[in-house]
Amino acid sequence: MANLSKREIIIIIAMIFVVFYGACSLLGGAKMLKNTKDIDQTKIDGNINGIASDLMKNPLDLSDEYIVGRAEADWGKSPFWEKGTYAEWGGGNDEKSKDDPAAKIVYSGYVDTGQKKMAVINGLEYSVGEKLEIEGYVLRDITARKVVLSNKNSKSELEVIIQD
Repeated sequence: MANLSKREIIIIIAMIFVVFYGACSLLGGAKMLKNTKDIDQTKIDGNINGIASDLMKNPLDLSDEYIVGRAEADWGKSPFWEKGTYAEWGGGNDEKSKDDPAAKIVYSGYVDTGQKKMAVINGLEYSVGEKLEIEGYVLRDITARKVVLSNKNSKSELEVIIQD
């Protein structure tokens, strides 16, 4: 133990400081928690009333009201779902919909850059003319409200409305 390298000595000293700091924080933190009970409730109420009056001085414009309204509304579905979850969500529960691949198609997004239109179907982006991951379907048309899919196997077309 007497033959410690310079690096090992530095690490031991650093660990001593970390342990000492942790002990001081733990003991000092307990004192701080006790002091939080002594906070004056009237100061808190005064701060809240001050913030509320500041907000009333500057009313929201229409775009802010729209944003707040959309944020408070029930979203219906999470934007963080995985790709497979979209298919399960749009598939339905009856036996007929489980056998029909068209029942598992969920059109959930629309992008128009001016030069190119894209649709989000089952969590993946597609352009007009691309084959879907569901066998036999090709994307024929994209609008903001619906997509038109062509089934090569049955020679039929299917319109899928966007799901908000």
